[in-house]
Amino acid sequence: MKLMPHDKAFQVLLLQAANDERGAVLFGDSLDRAREAVPPFLVGGPFPSVYLEHPLSGEPFLDVTVLLKNLEPETRVESPAAGAHGAMLDWYAETCSDDDSVTCGFEIDTSKPALPEAAVHFQPRTRTELVRPFCEAVGEPERAELYLDLGKRMPDDWPLSFFGMFRGRAGSPLRVCGYLSDAGKSACARDPEHLAAVFDTVGFSAYEKTMLSQASALMAAAPGTVDFQFDIFPDGKLGPTFAIDVQFEIEQPEAVRATFEAGAGANVMGLLESWDAADGRWKQAAASAFARAIPIELDDGSPGRFAFTLMPQWVKARWTNGDLQPAKLYHLASAGLLDG
Repeated sequence: MKLMPHDKAFQVLLLQAANDERGAVLFGDSLDRAREAVPPFLVGGPFPSVYLEHPLSGEPFLDVTVLLKNLEPETRVESPAAGAHGAMLDWYAETCSDDDSVTCGFEIDTSKPALPEAAVHFQPRTRTELVRPFCEAVGEPERAELYLDLGKRMPDDWPLSFFGMFRGRAGSPLRVCGYLSDAGKSACARDPEHLAAVFDTVGFSAYEKTMLSQASALMAAAPGTVDFQFDIFPDGKLGPTFAIDVQFEIEQPEAVRATFEAGAGANVMGLLESWDAADGRWKQAAASAFARAIPIELDDGSPGRFAFTLMPQWVKARWTNGDLQPAKLYHLASAGLLDG
C-alpha cells in the first residue's frame, strides 16, 4: 500500500480507541459524528497532532483537537464548522510554519448532533509578539490584550503558553493556559495555601479549602508536568473555573498498562475516583493504548513503515466555583511514516 491519507489514518486510530466495545462507554453517540466531522480538519503536510478528549464520569461524548503542522498558504478546511478561518491559516502558514514550537488548530465538539463552530487554539509559548497578529487574523484583536495582561500578572513560575477561543459560544471567555515550572508545581504540592496565594495575586477568587486540598494532592501525585487554565471574560475578569492537566509522560503501551495498573497513573485516577470525578471507565480508556507499524511501498518503490500510536497523555481536573467537575482524559492519536 502507498502512504495512508490523513482521513483514513484517523479512522484507524478512532476505531482502535473504540475497539472492544469501548466506543459506547467512552464516546457514546459522538463516535459516529466524529468520524464524519473531523477529517475535513486534517489538513497540512504531515498528520496533525490529534487529541481525543472524553469525560471520565457522566454522559459520554468526544471532543477532538487538531493541531496543524507545516501549512501552505491558501490551505482551507472544507467544513462549515471551521468558521471564518482563511486569514488565520494564511497568517500561520506565512509566519509560523518553520517553528515547530508554535501551533494553531481547532477543537471540534461532537457531543451534540448539531456541530457548533470549532474553537480555535493557538500556542505561541514564549513568542508573545505573535499573540496580537494571530488574534487580528482570527478577527478578535481585543483577545490579545486579555492574554498579555494576564501574563504580566502571573508569577514567574506560572508562565502562560497558549489560549483557546470558543467562537461559537455567545459571550464566551478566552481560555488561557500555561505550564507550571517544577518549582511552582512543588510549592503547590507541599502547601495548598501557596496555591491560594497565587490565586489572590492573579485575581482568581472562586476557590474553596477543599478545592485547594484536591489540587495540591493531584500536583503531588502528578508523575510529570502540570499545566493550568483560567477563563478571562471580555471585561478582563477571571471566570469561576480553574483547571489543571496532569501529564502522564509515557511513551509506550506497556508503560501505559503499568502506570494505570499500579503506578502513578493509578494513583492520580484513584484520587479522582475517590472524589467522584471519575468512575471505572478510565481503566477501559487506558486499555486502548497501542502502537503499530505496517509495511508500505514509498513513492520511489522502496519499502517503508507507516506507524499508528494511541496513548493517554493527560487527565484534566476542573473546578467551577470551587466544586470539582467530571474529569476528562486526553489521548494523543498519531500517524505517520517512520524514519529509517
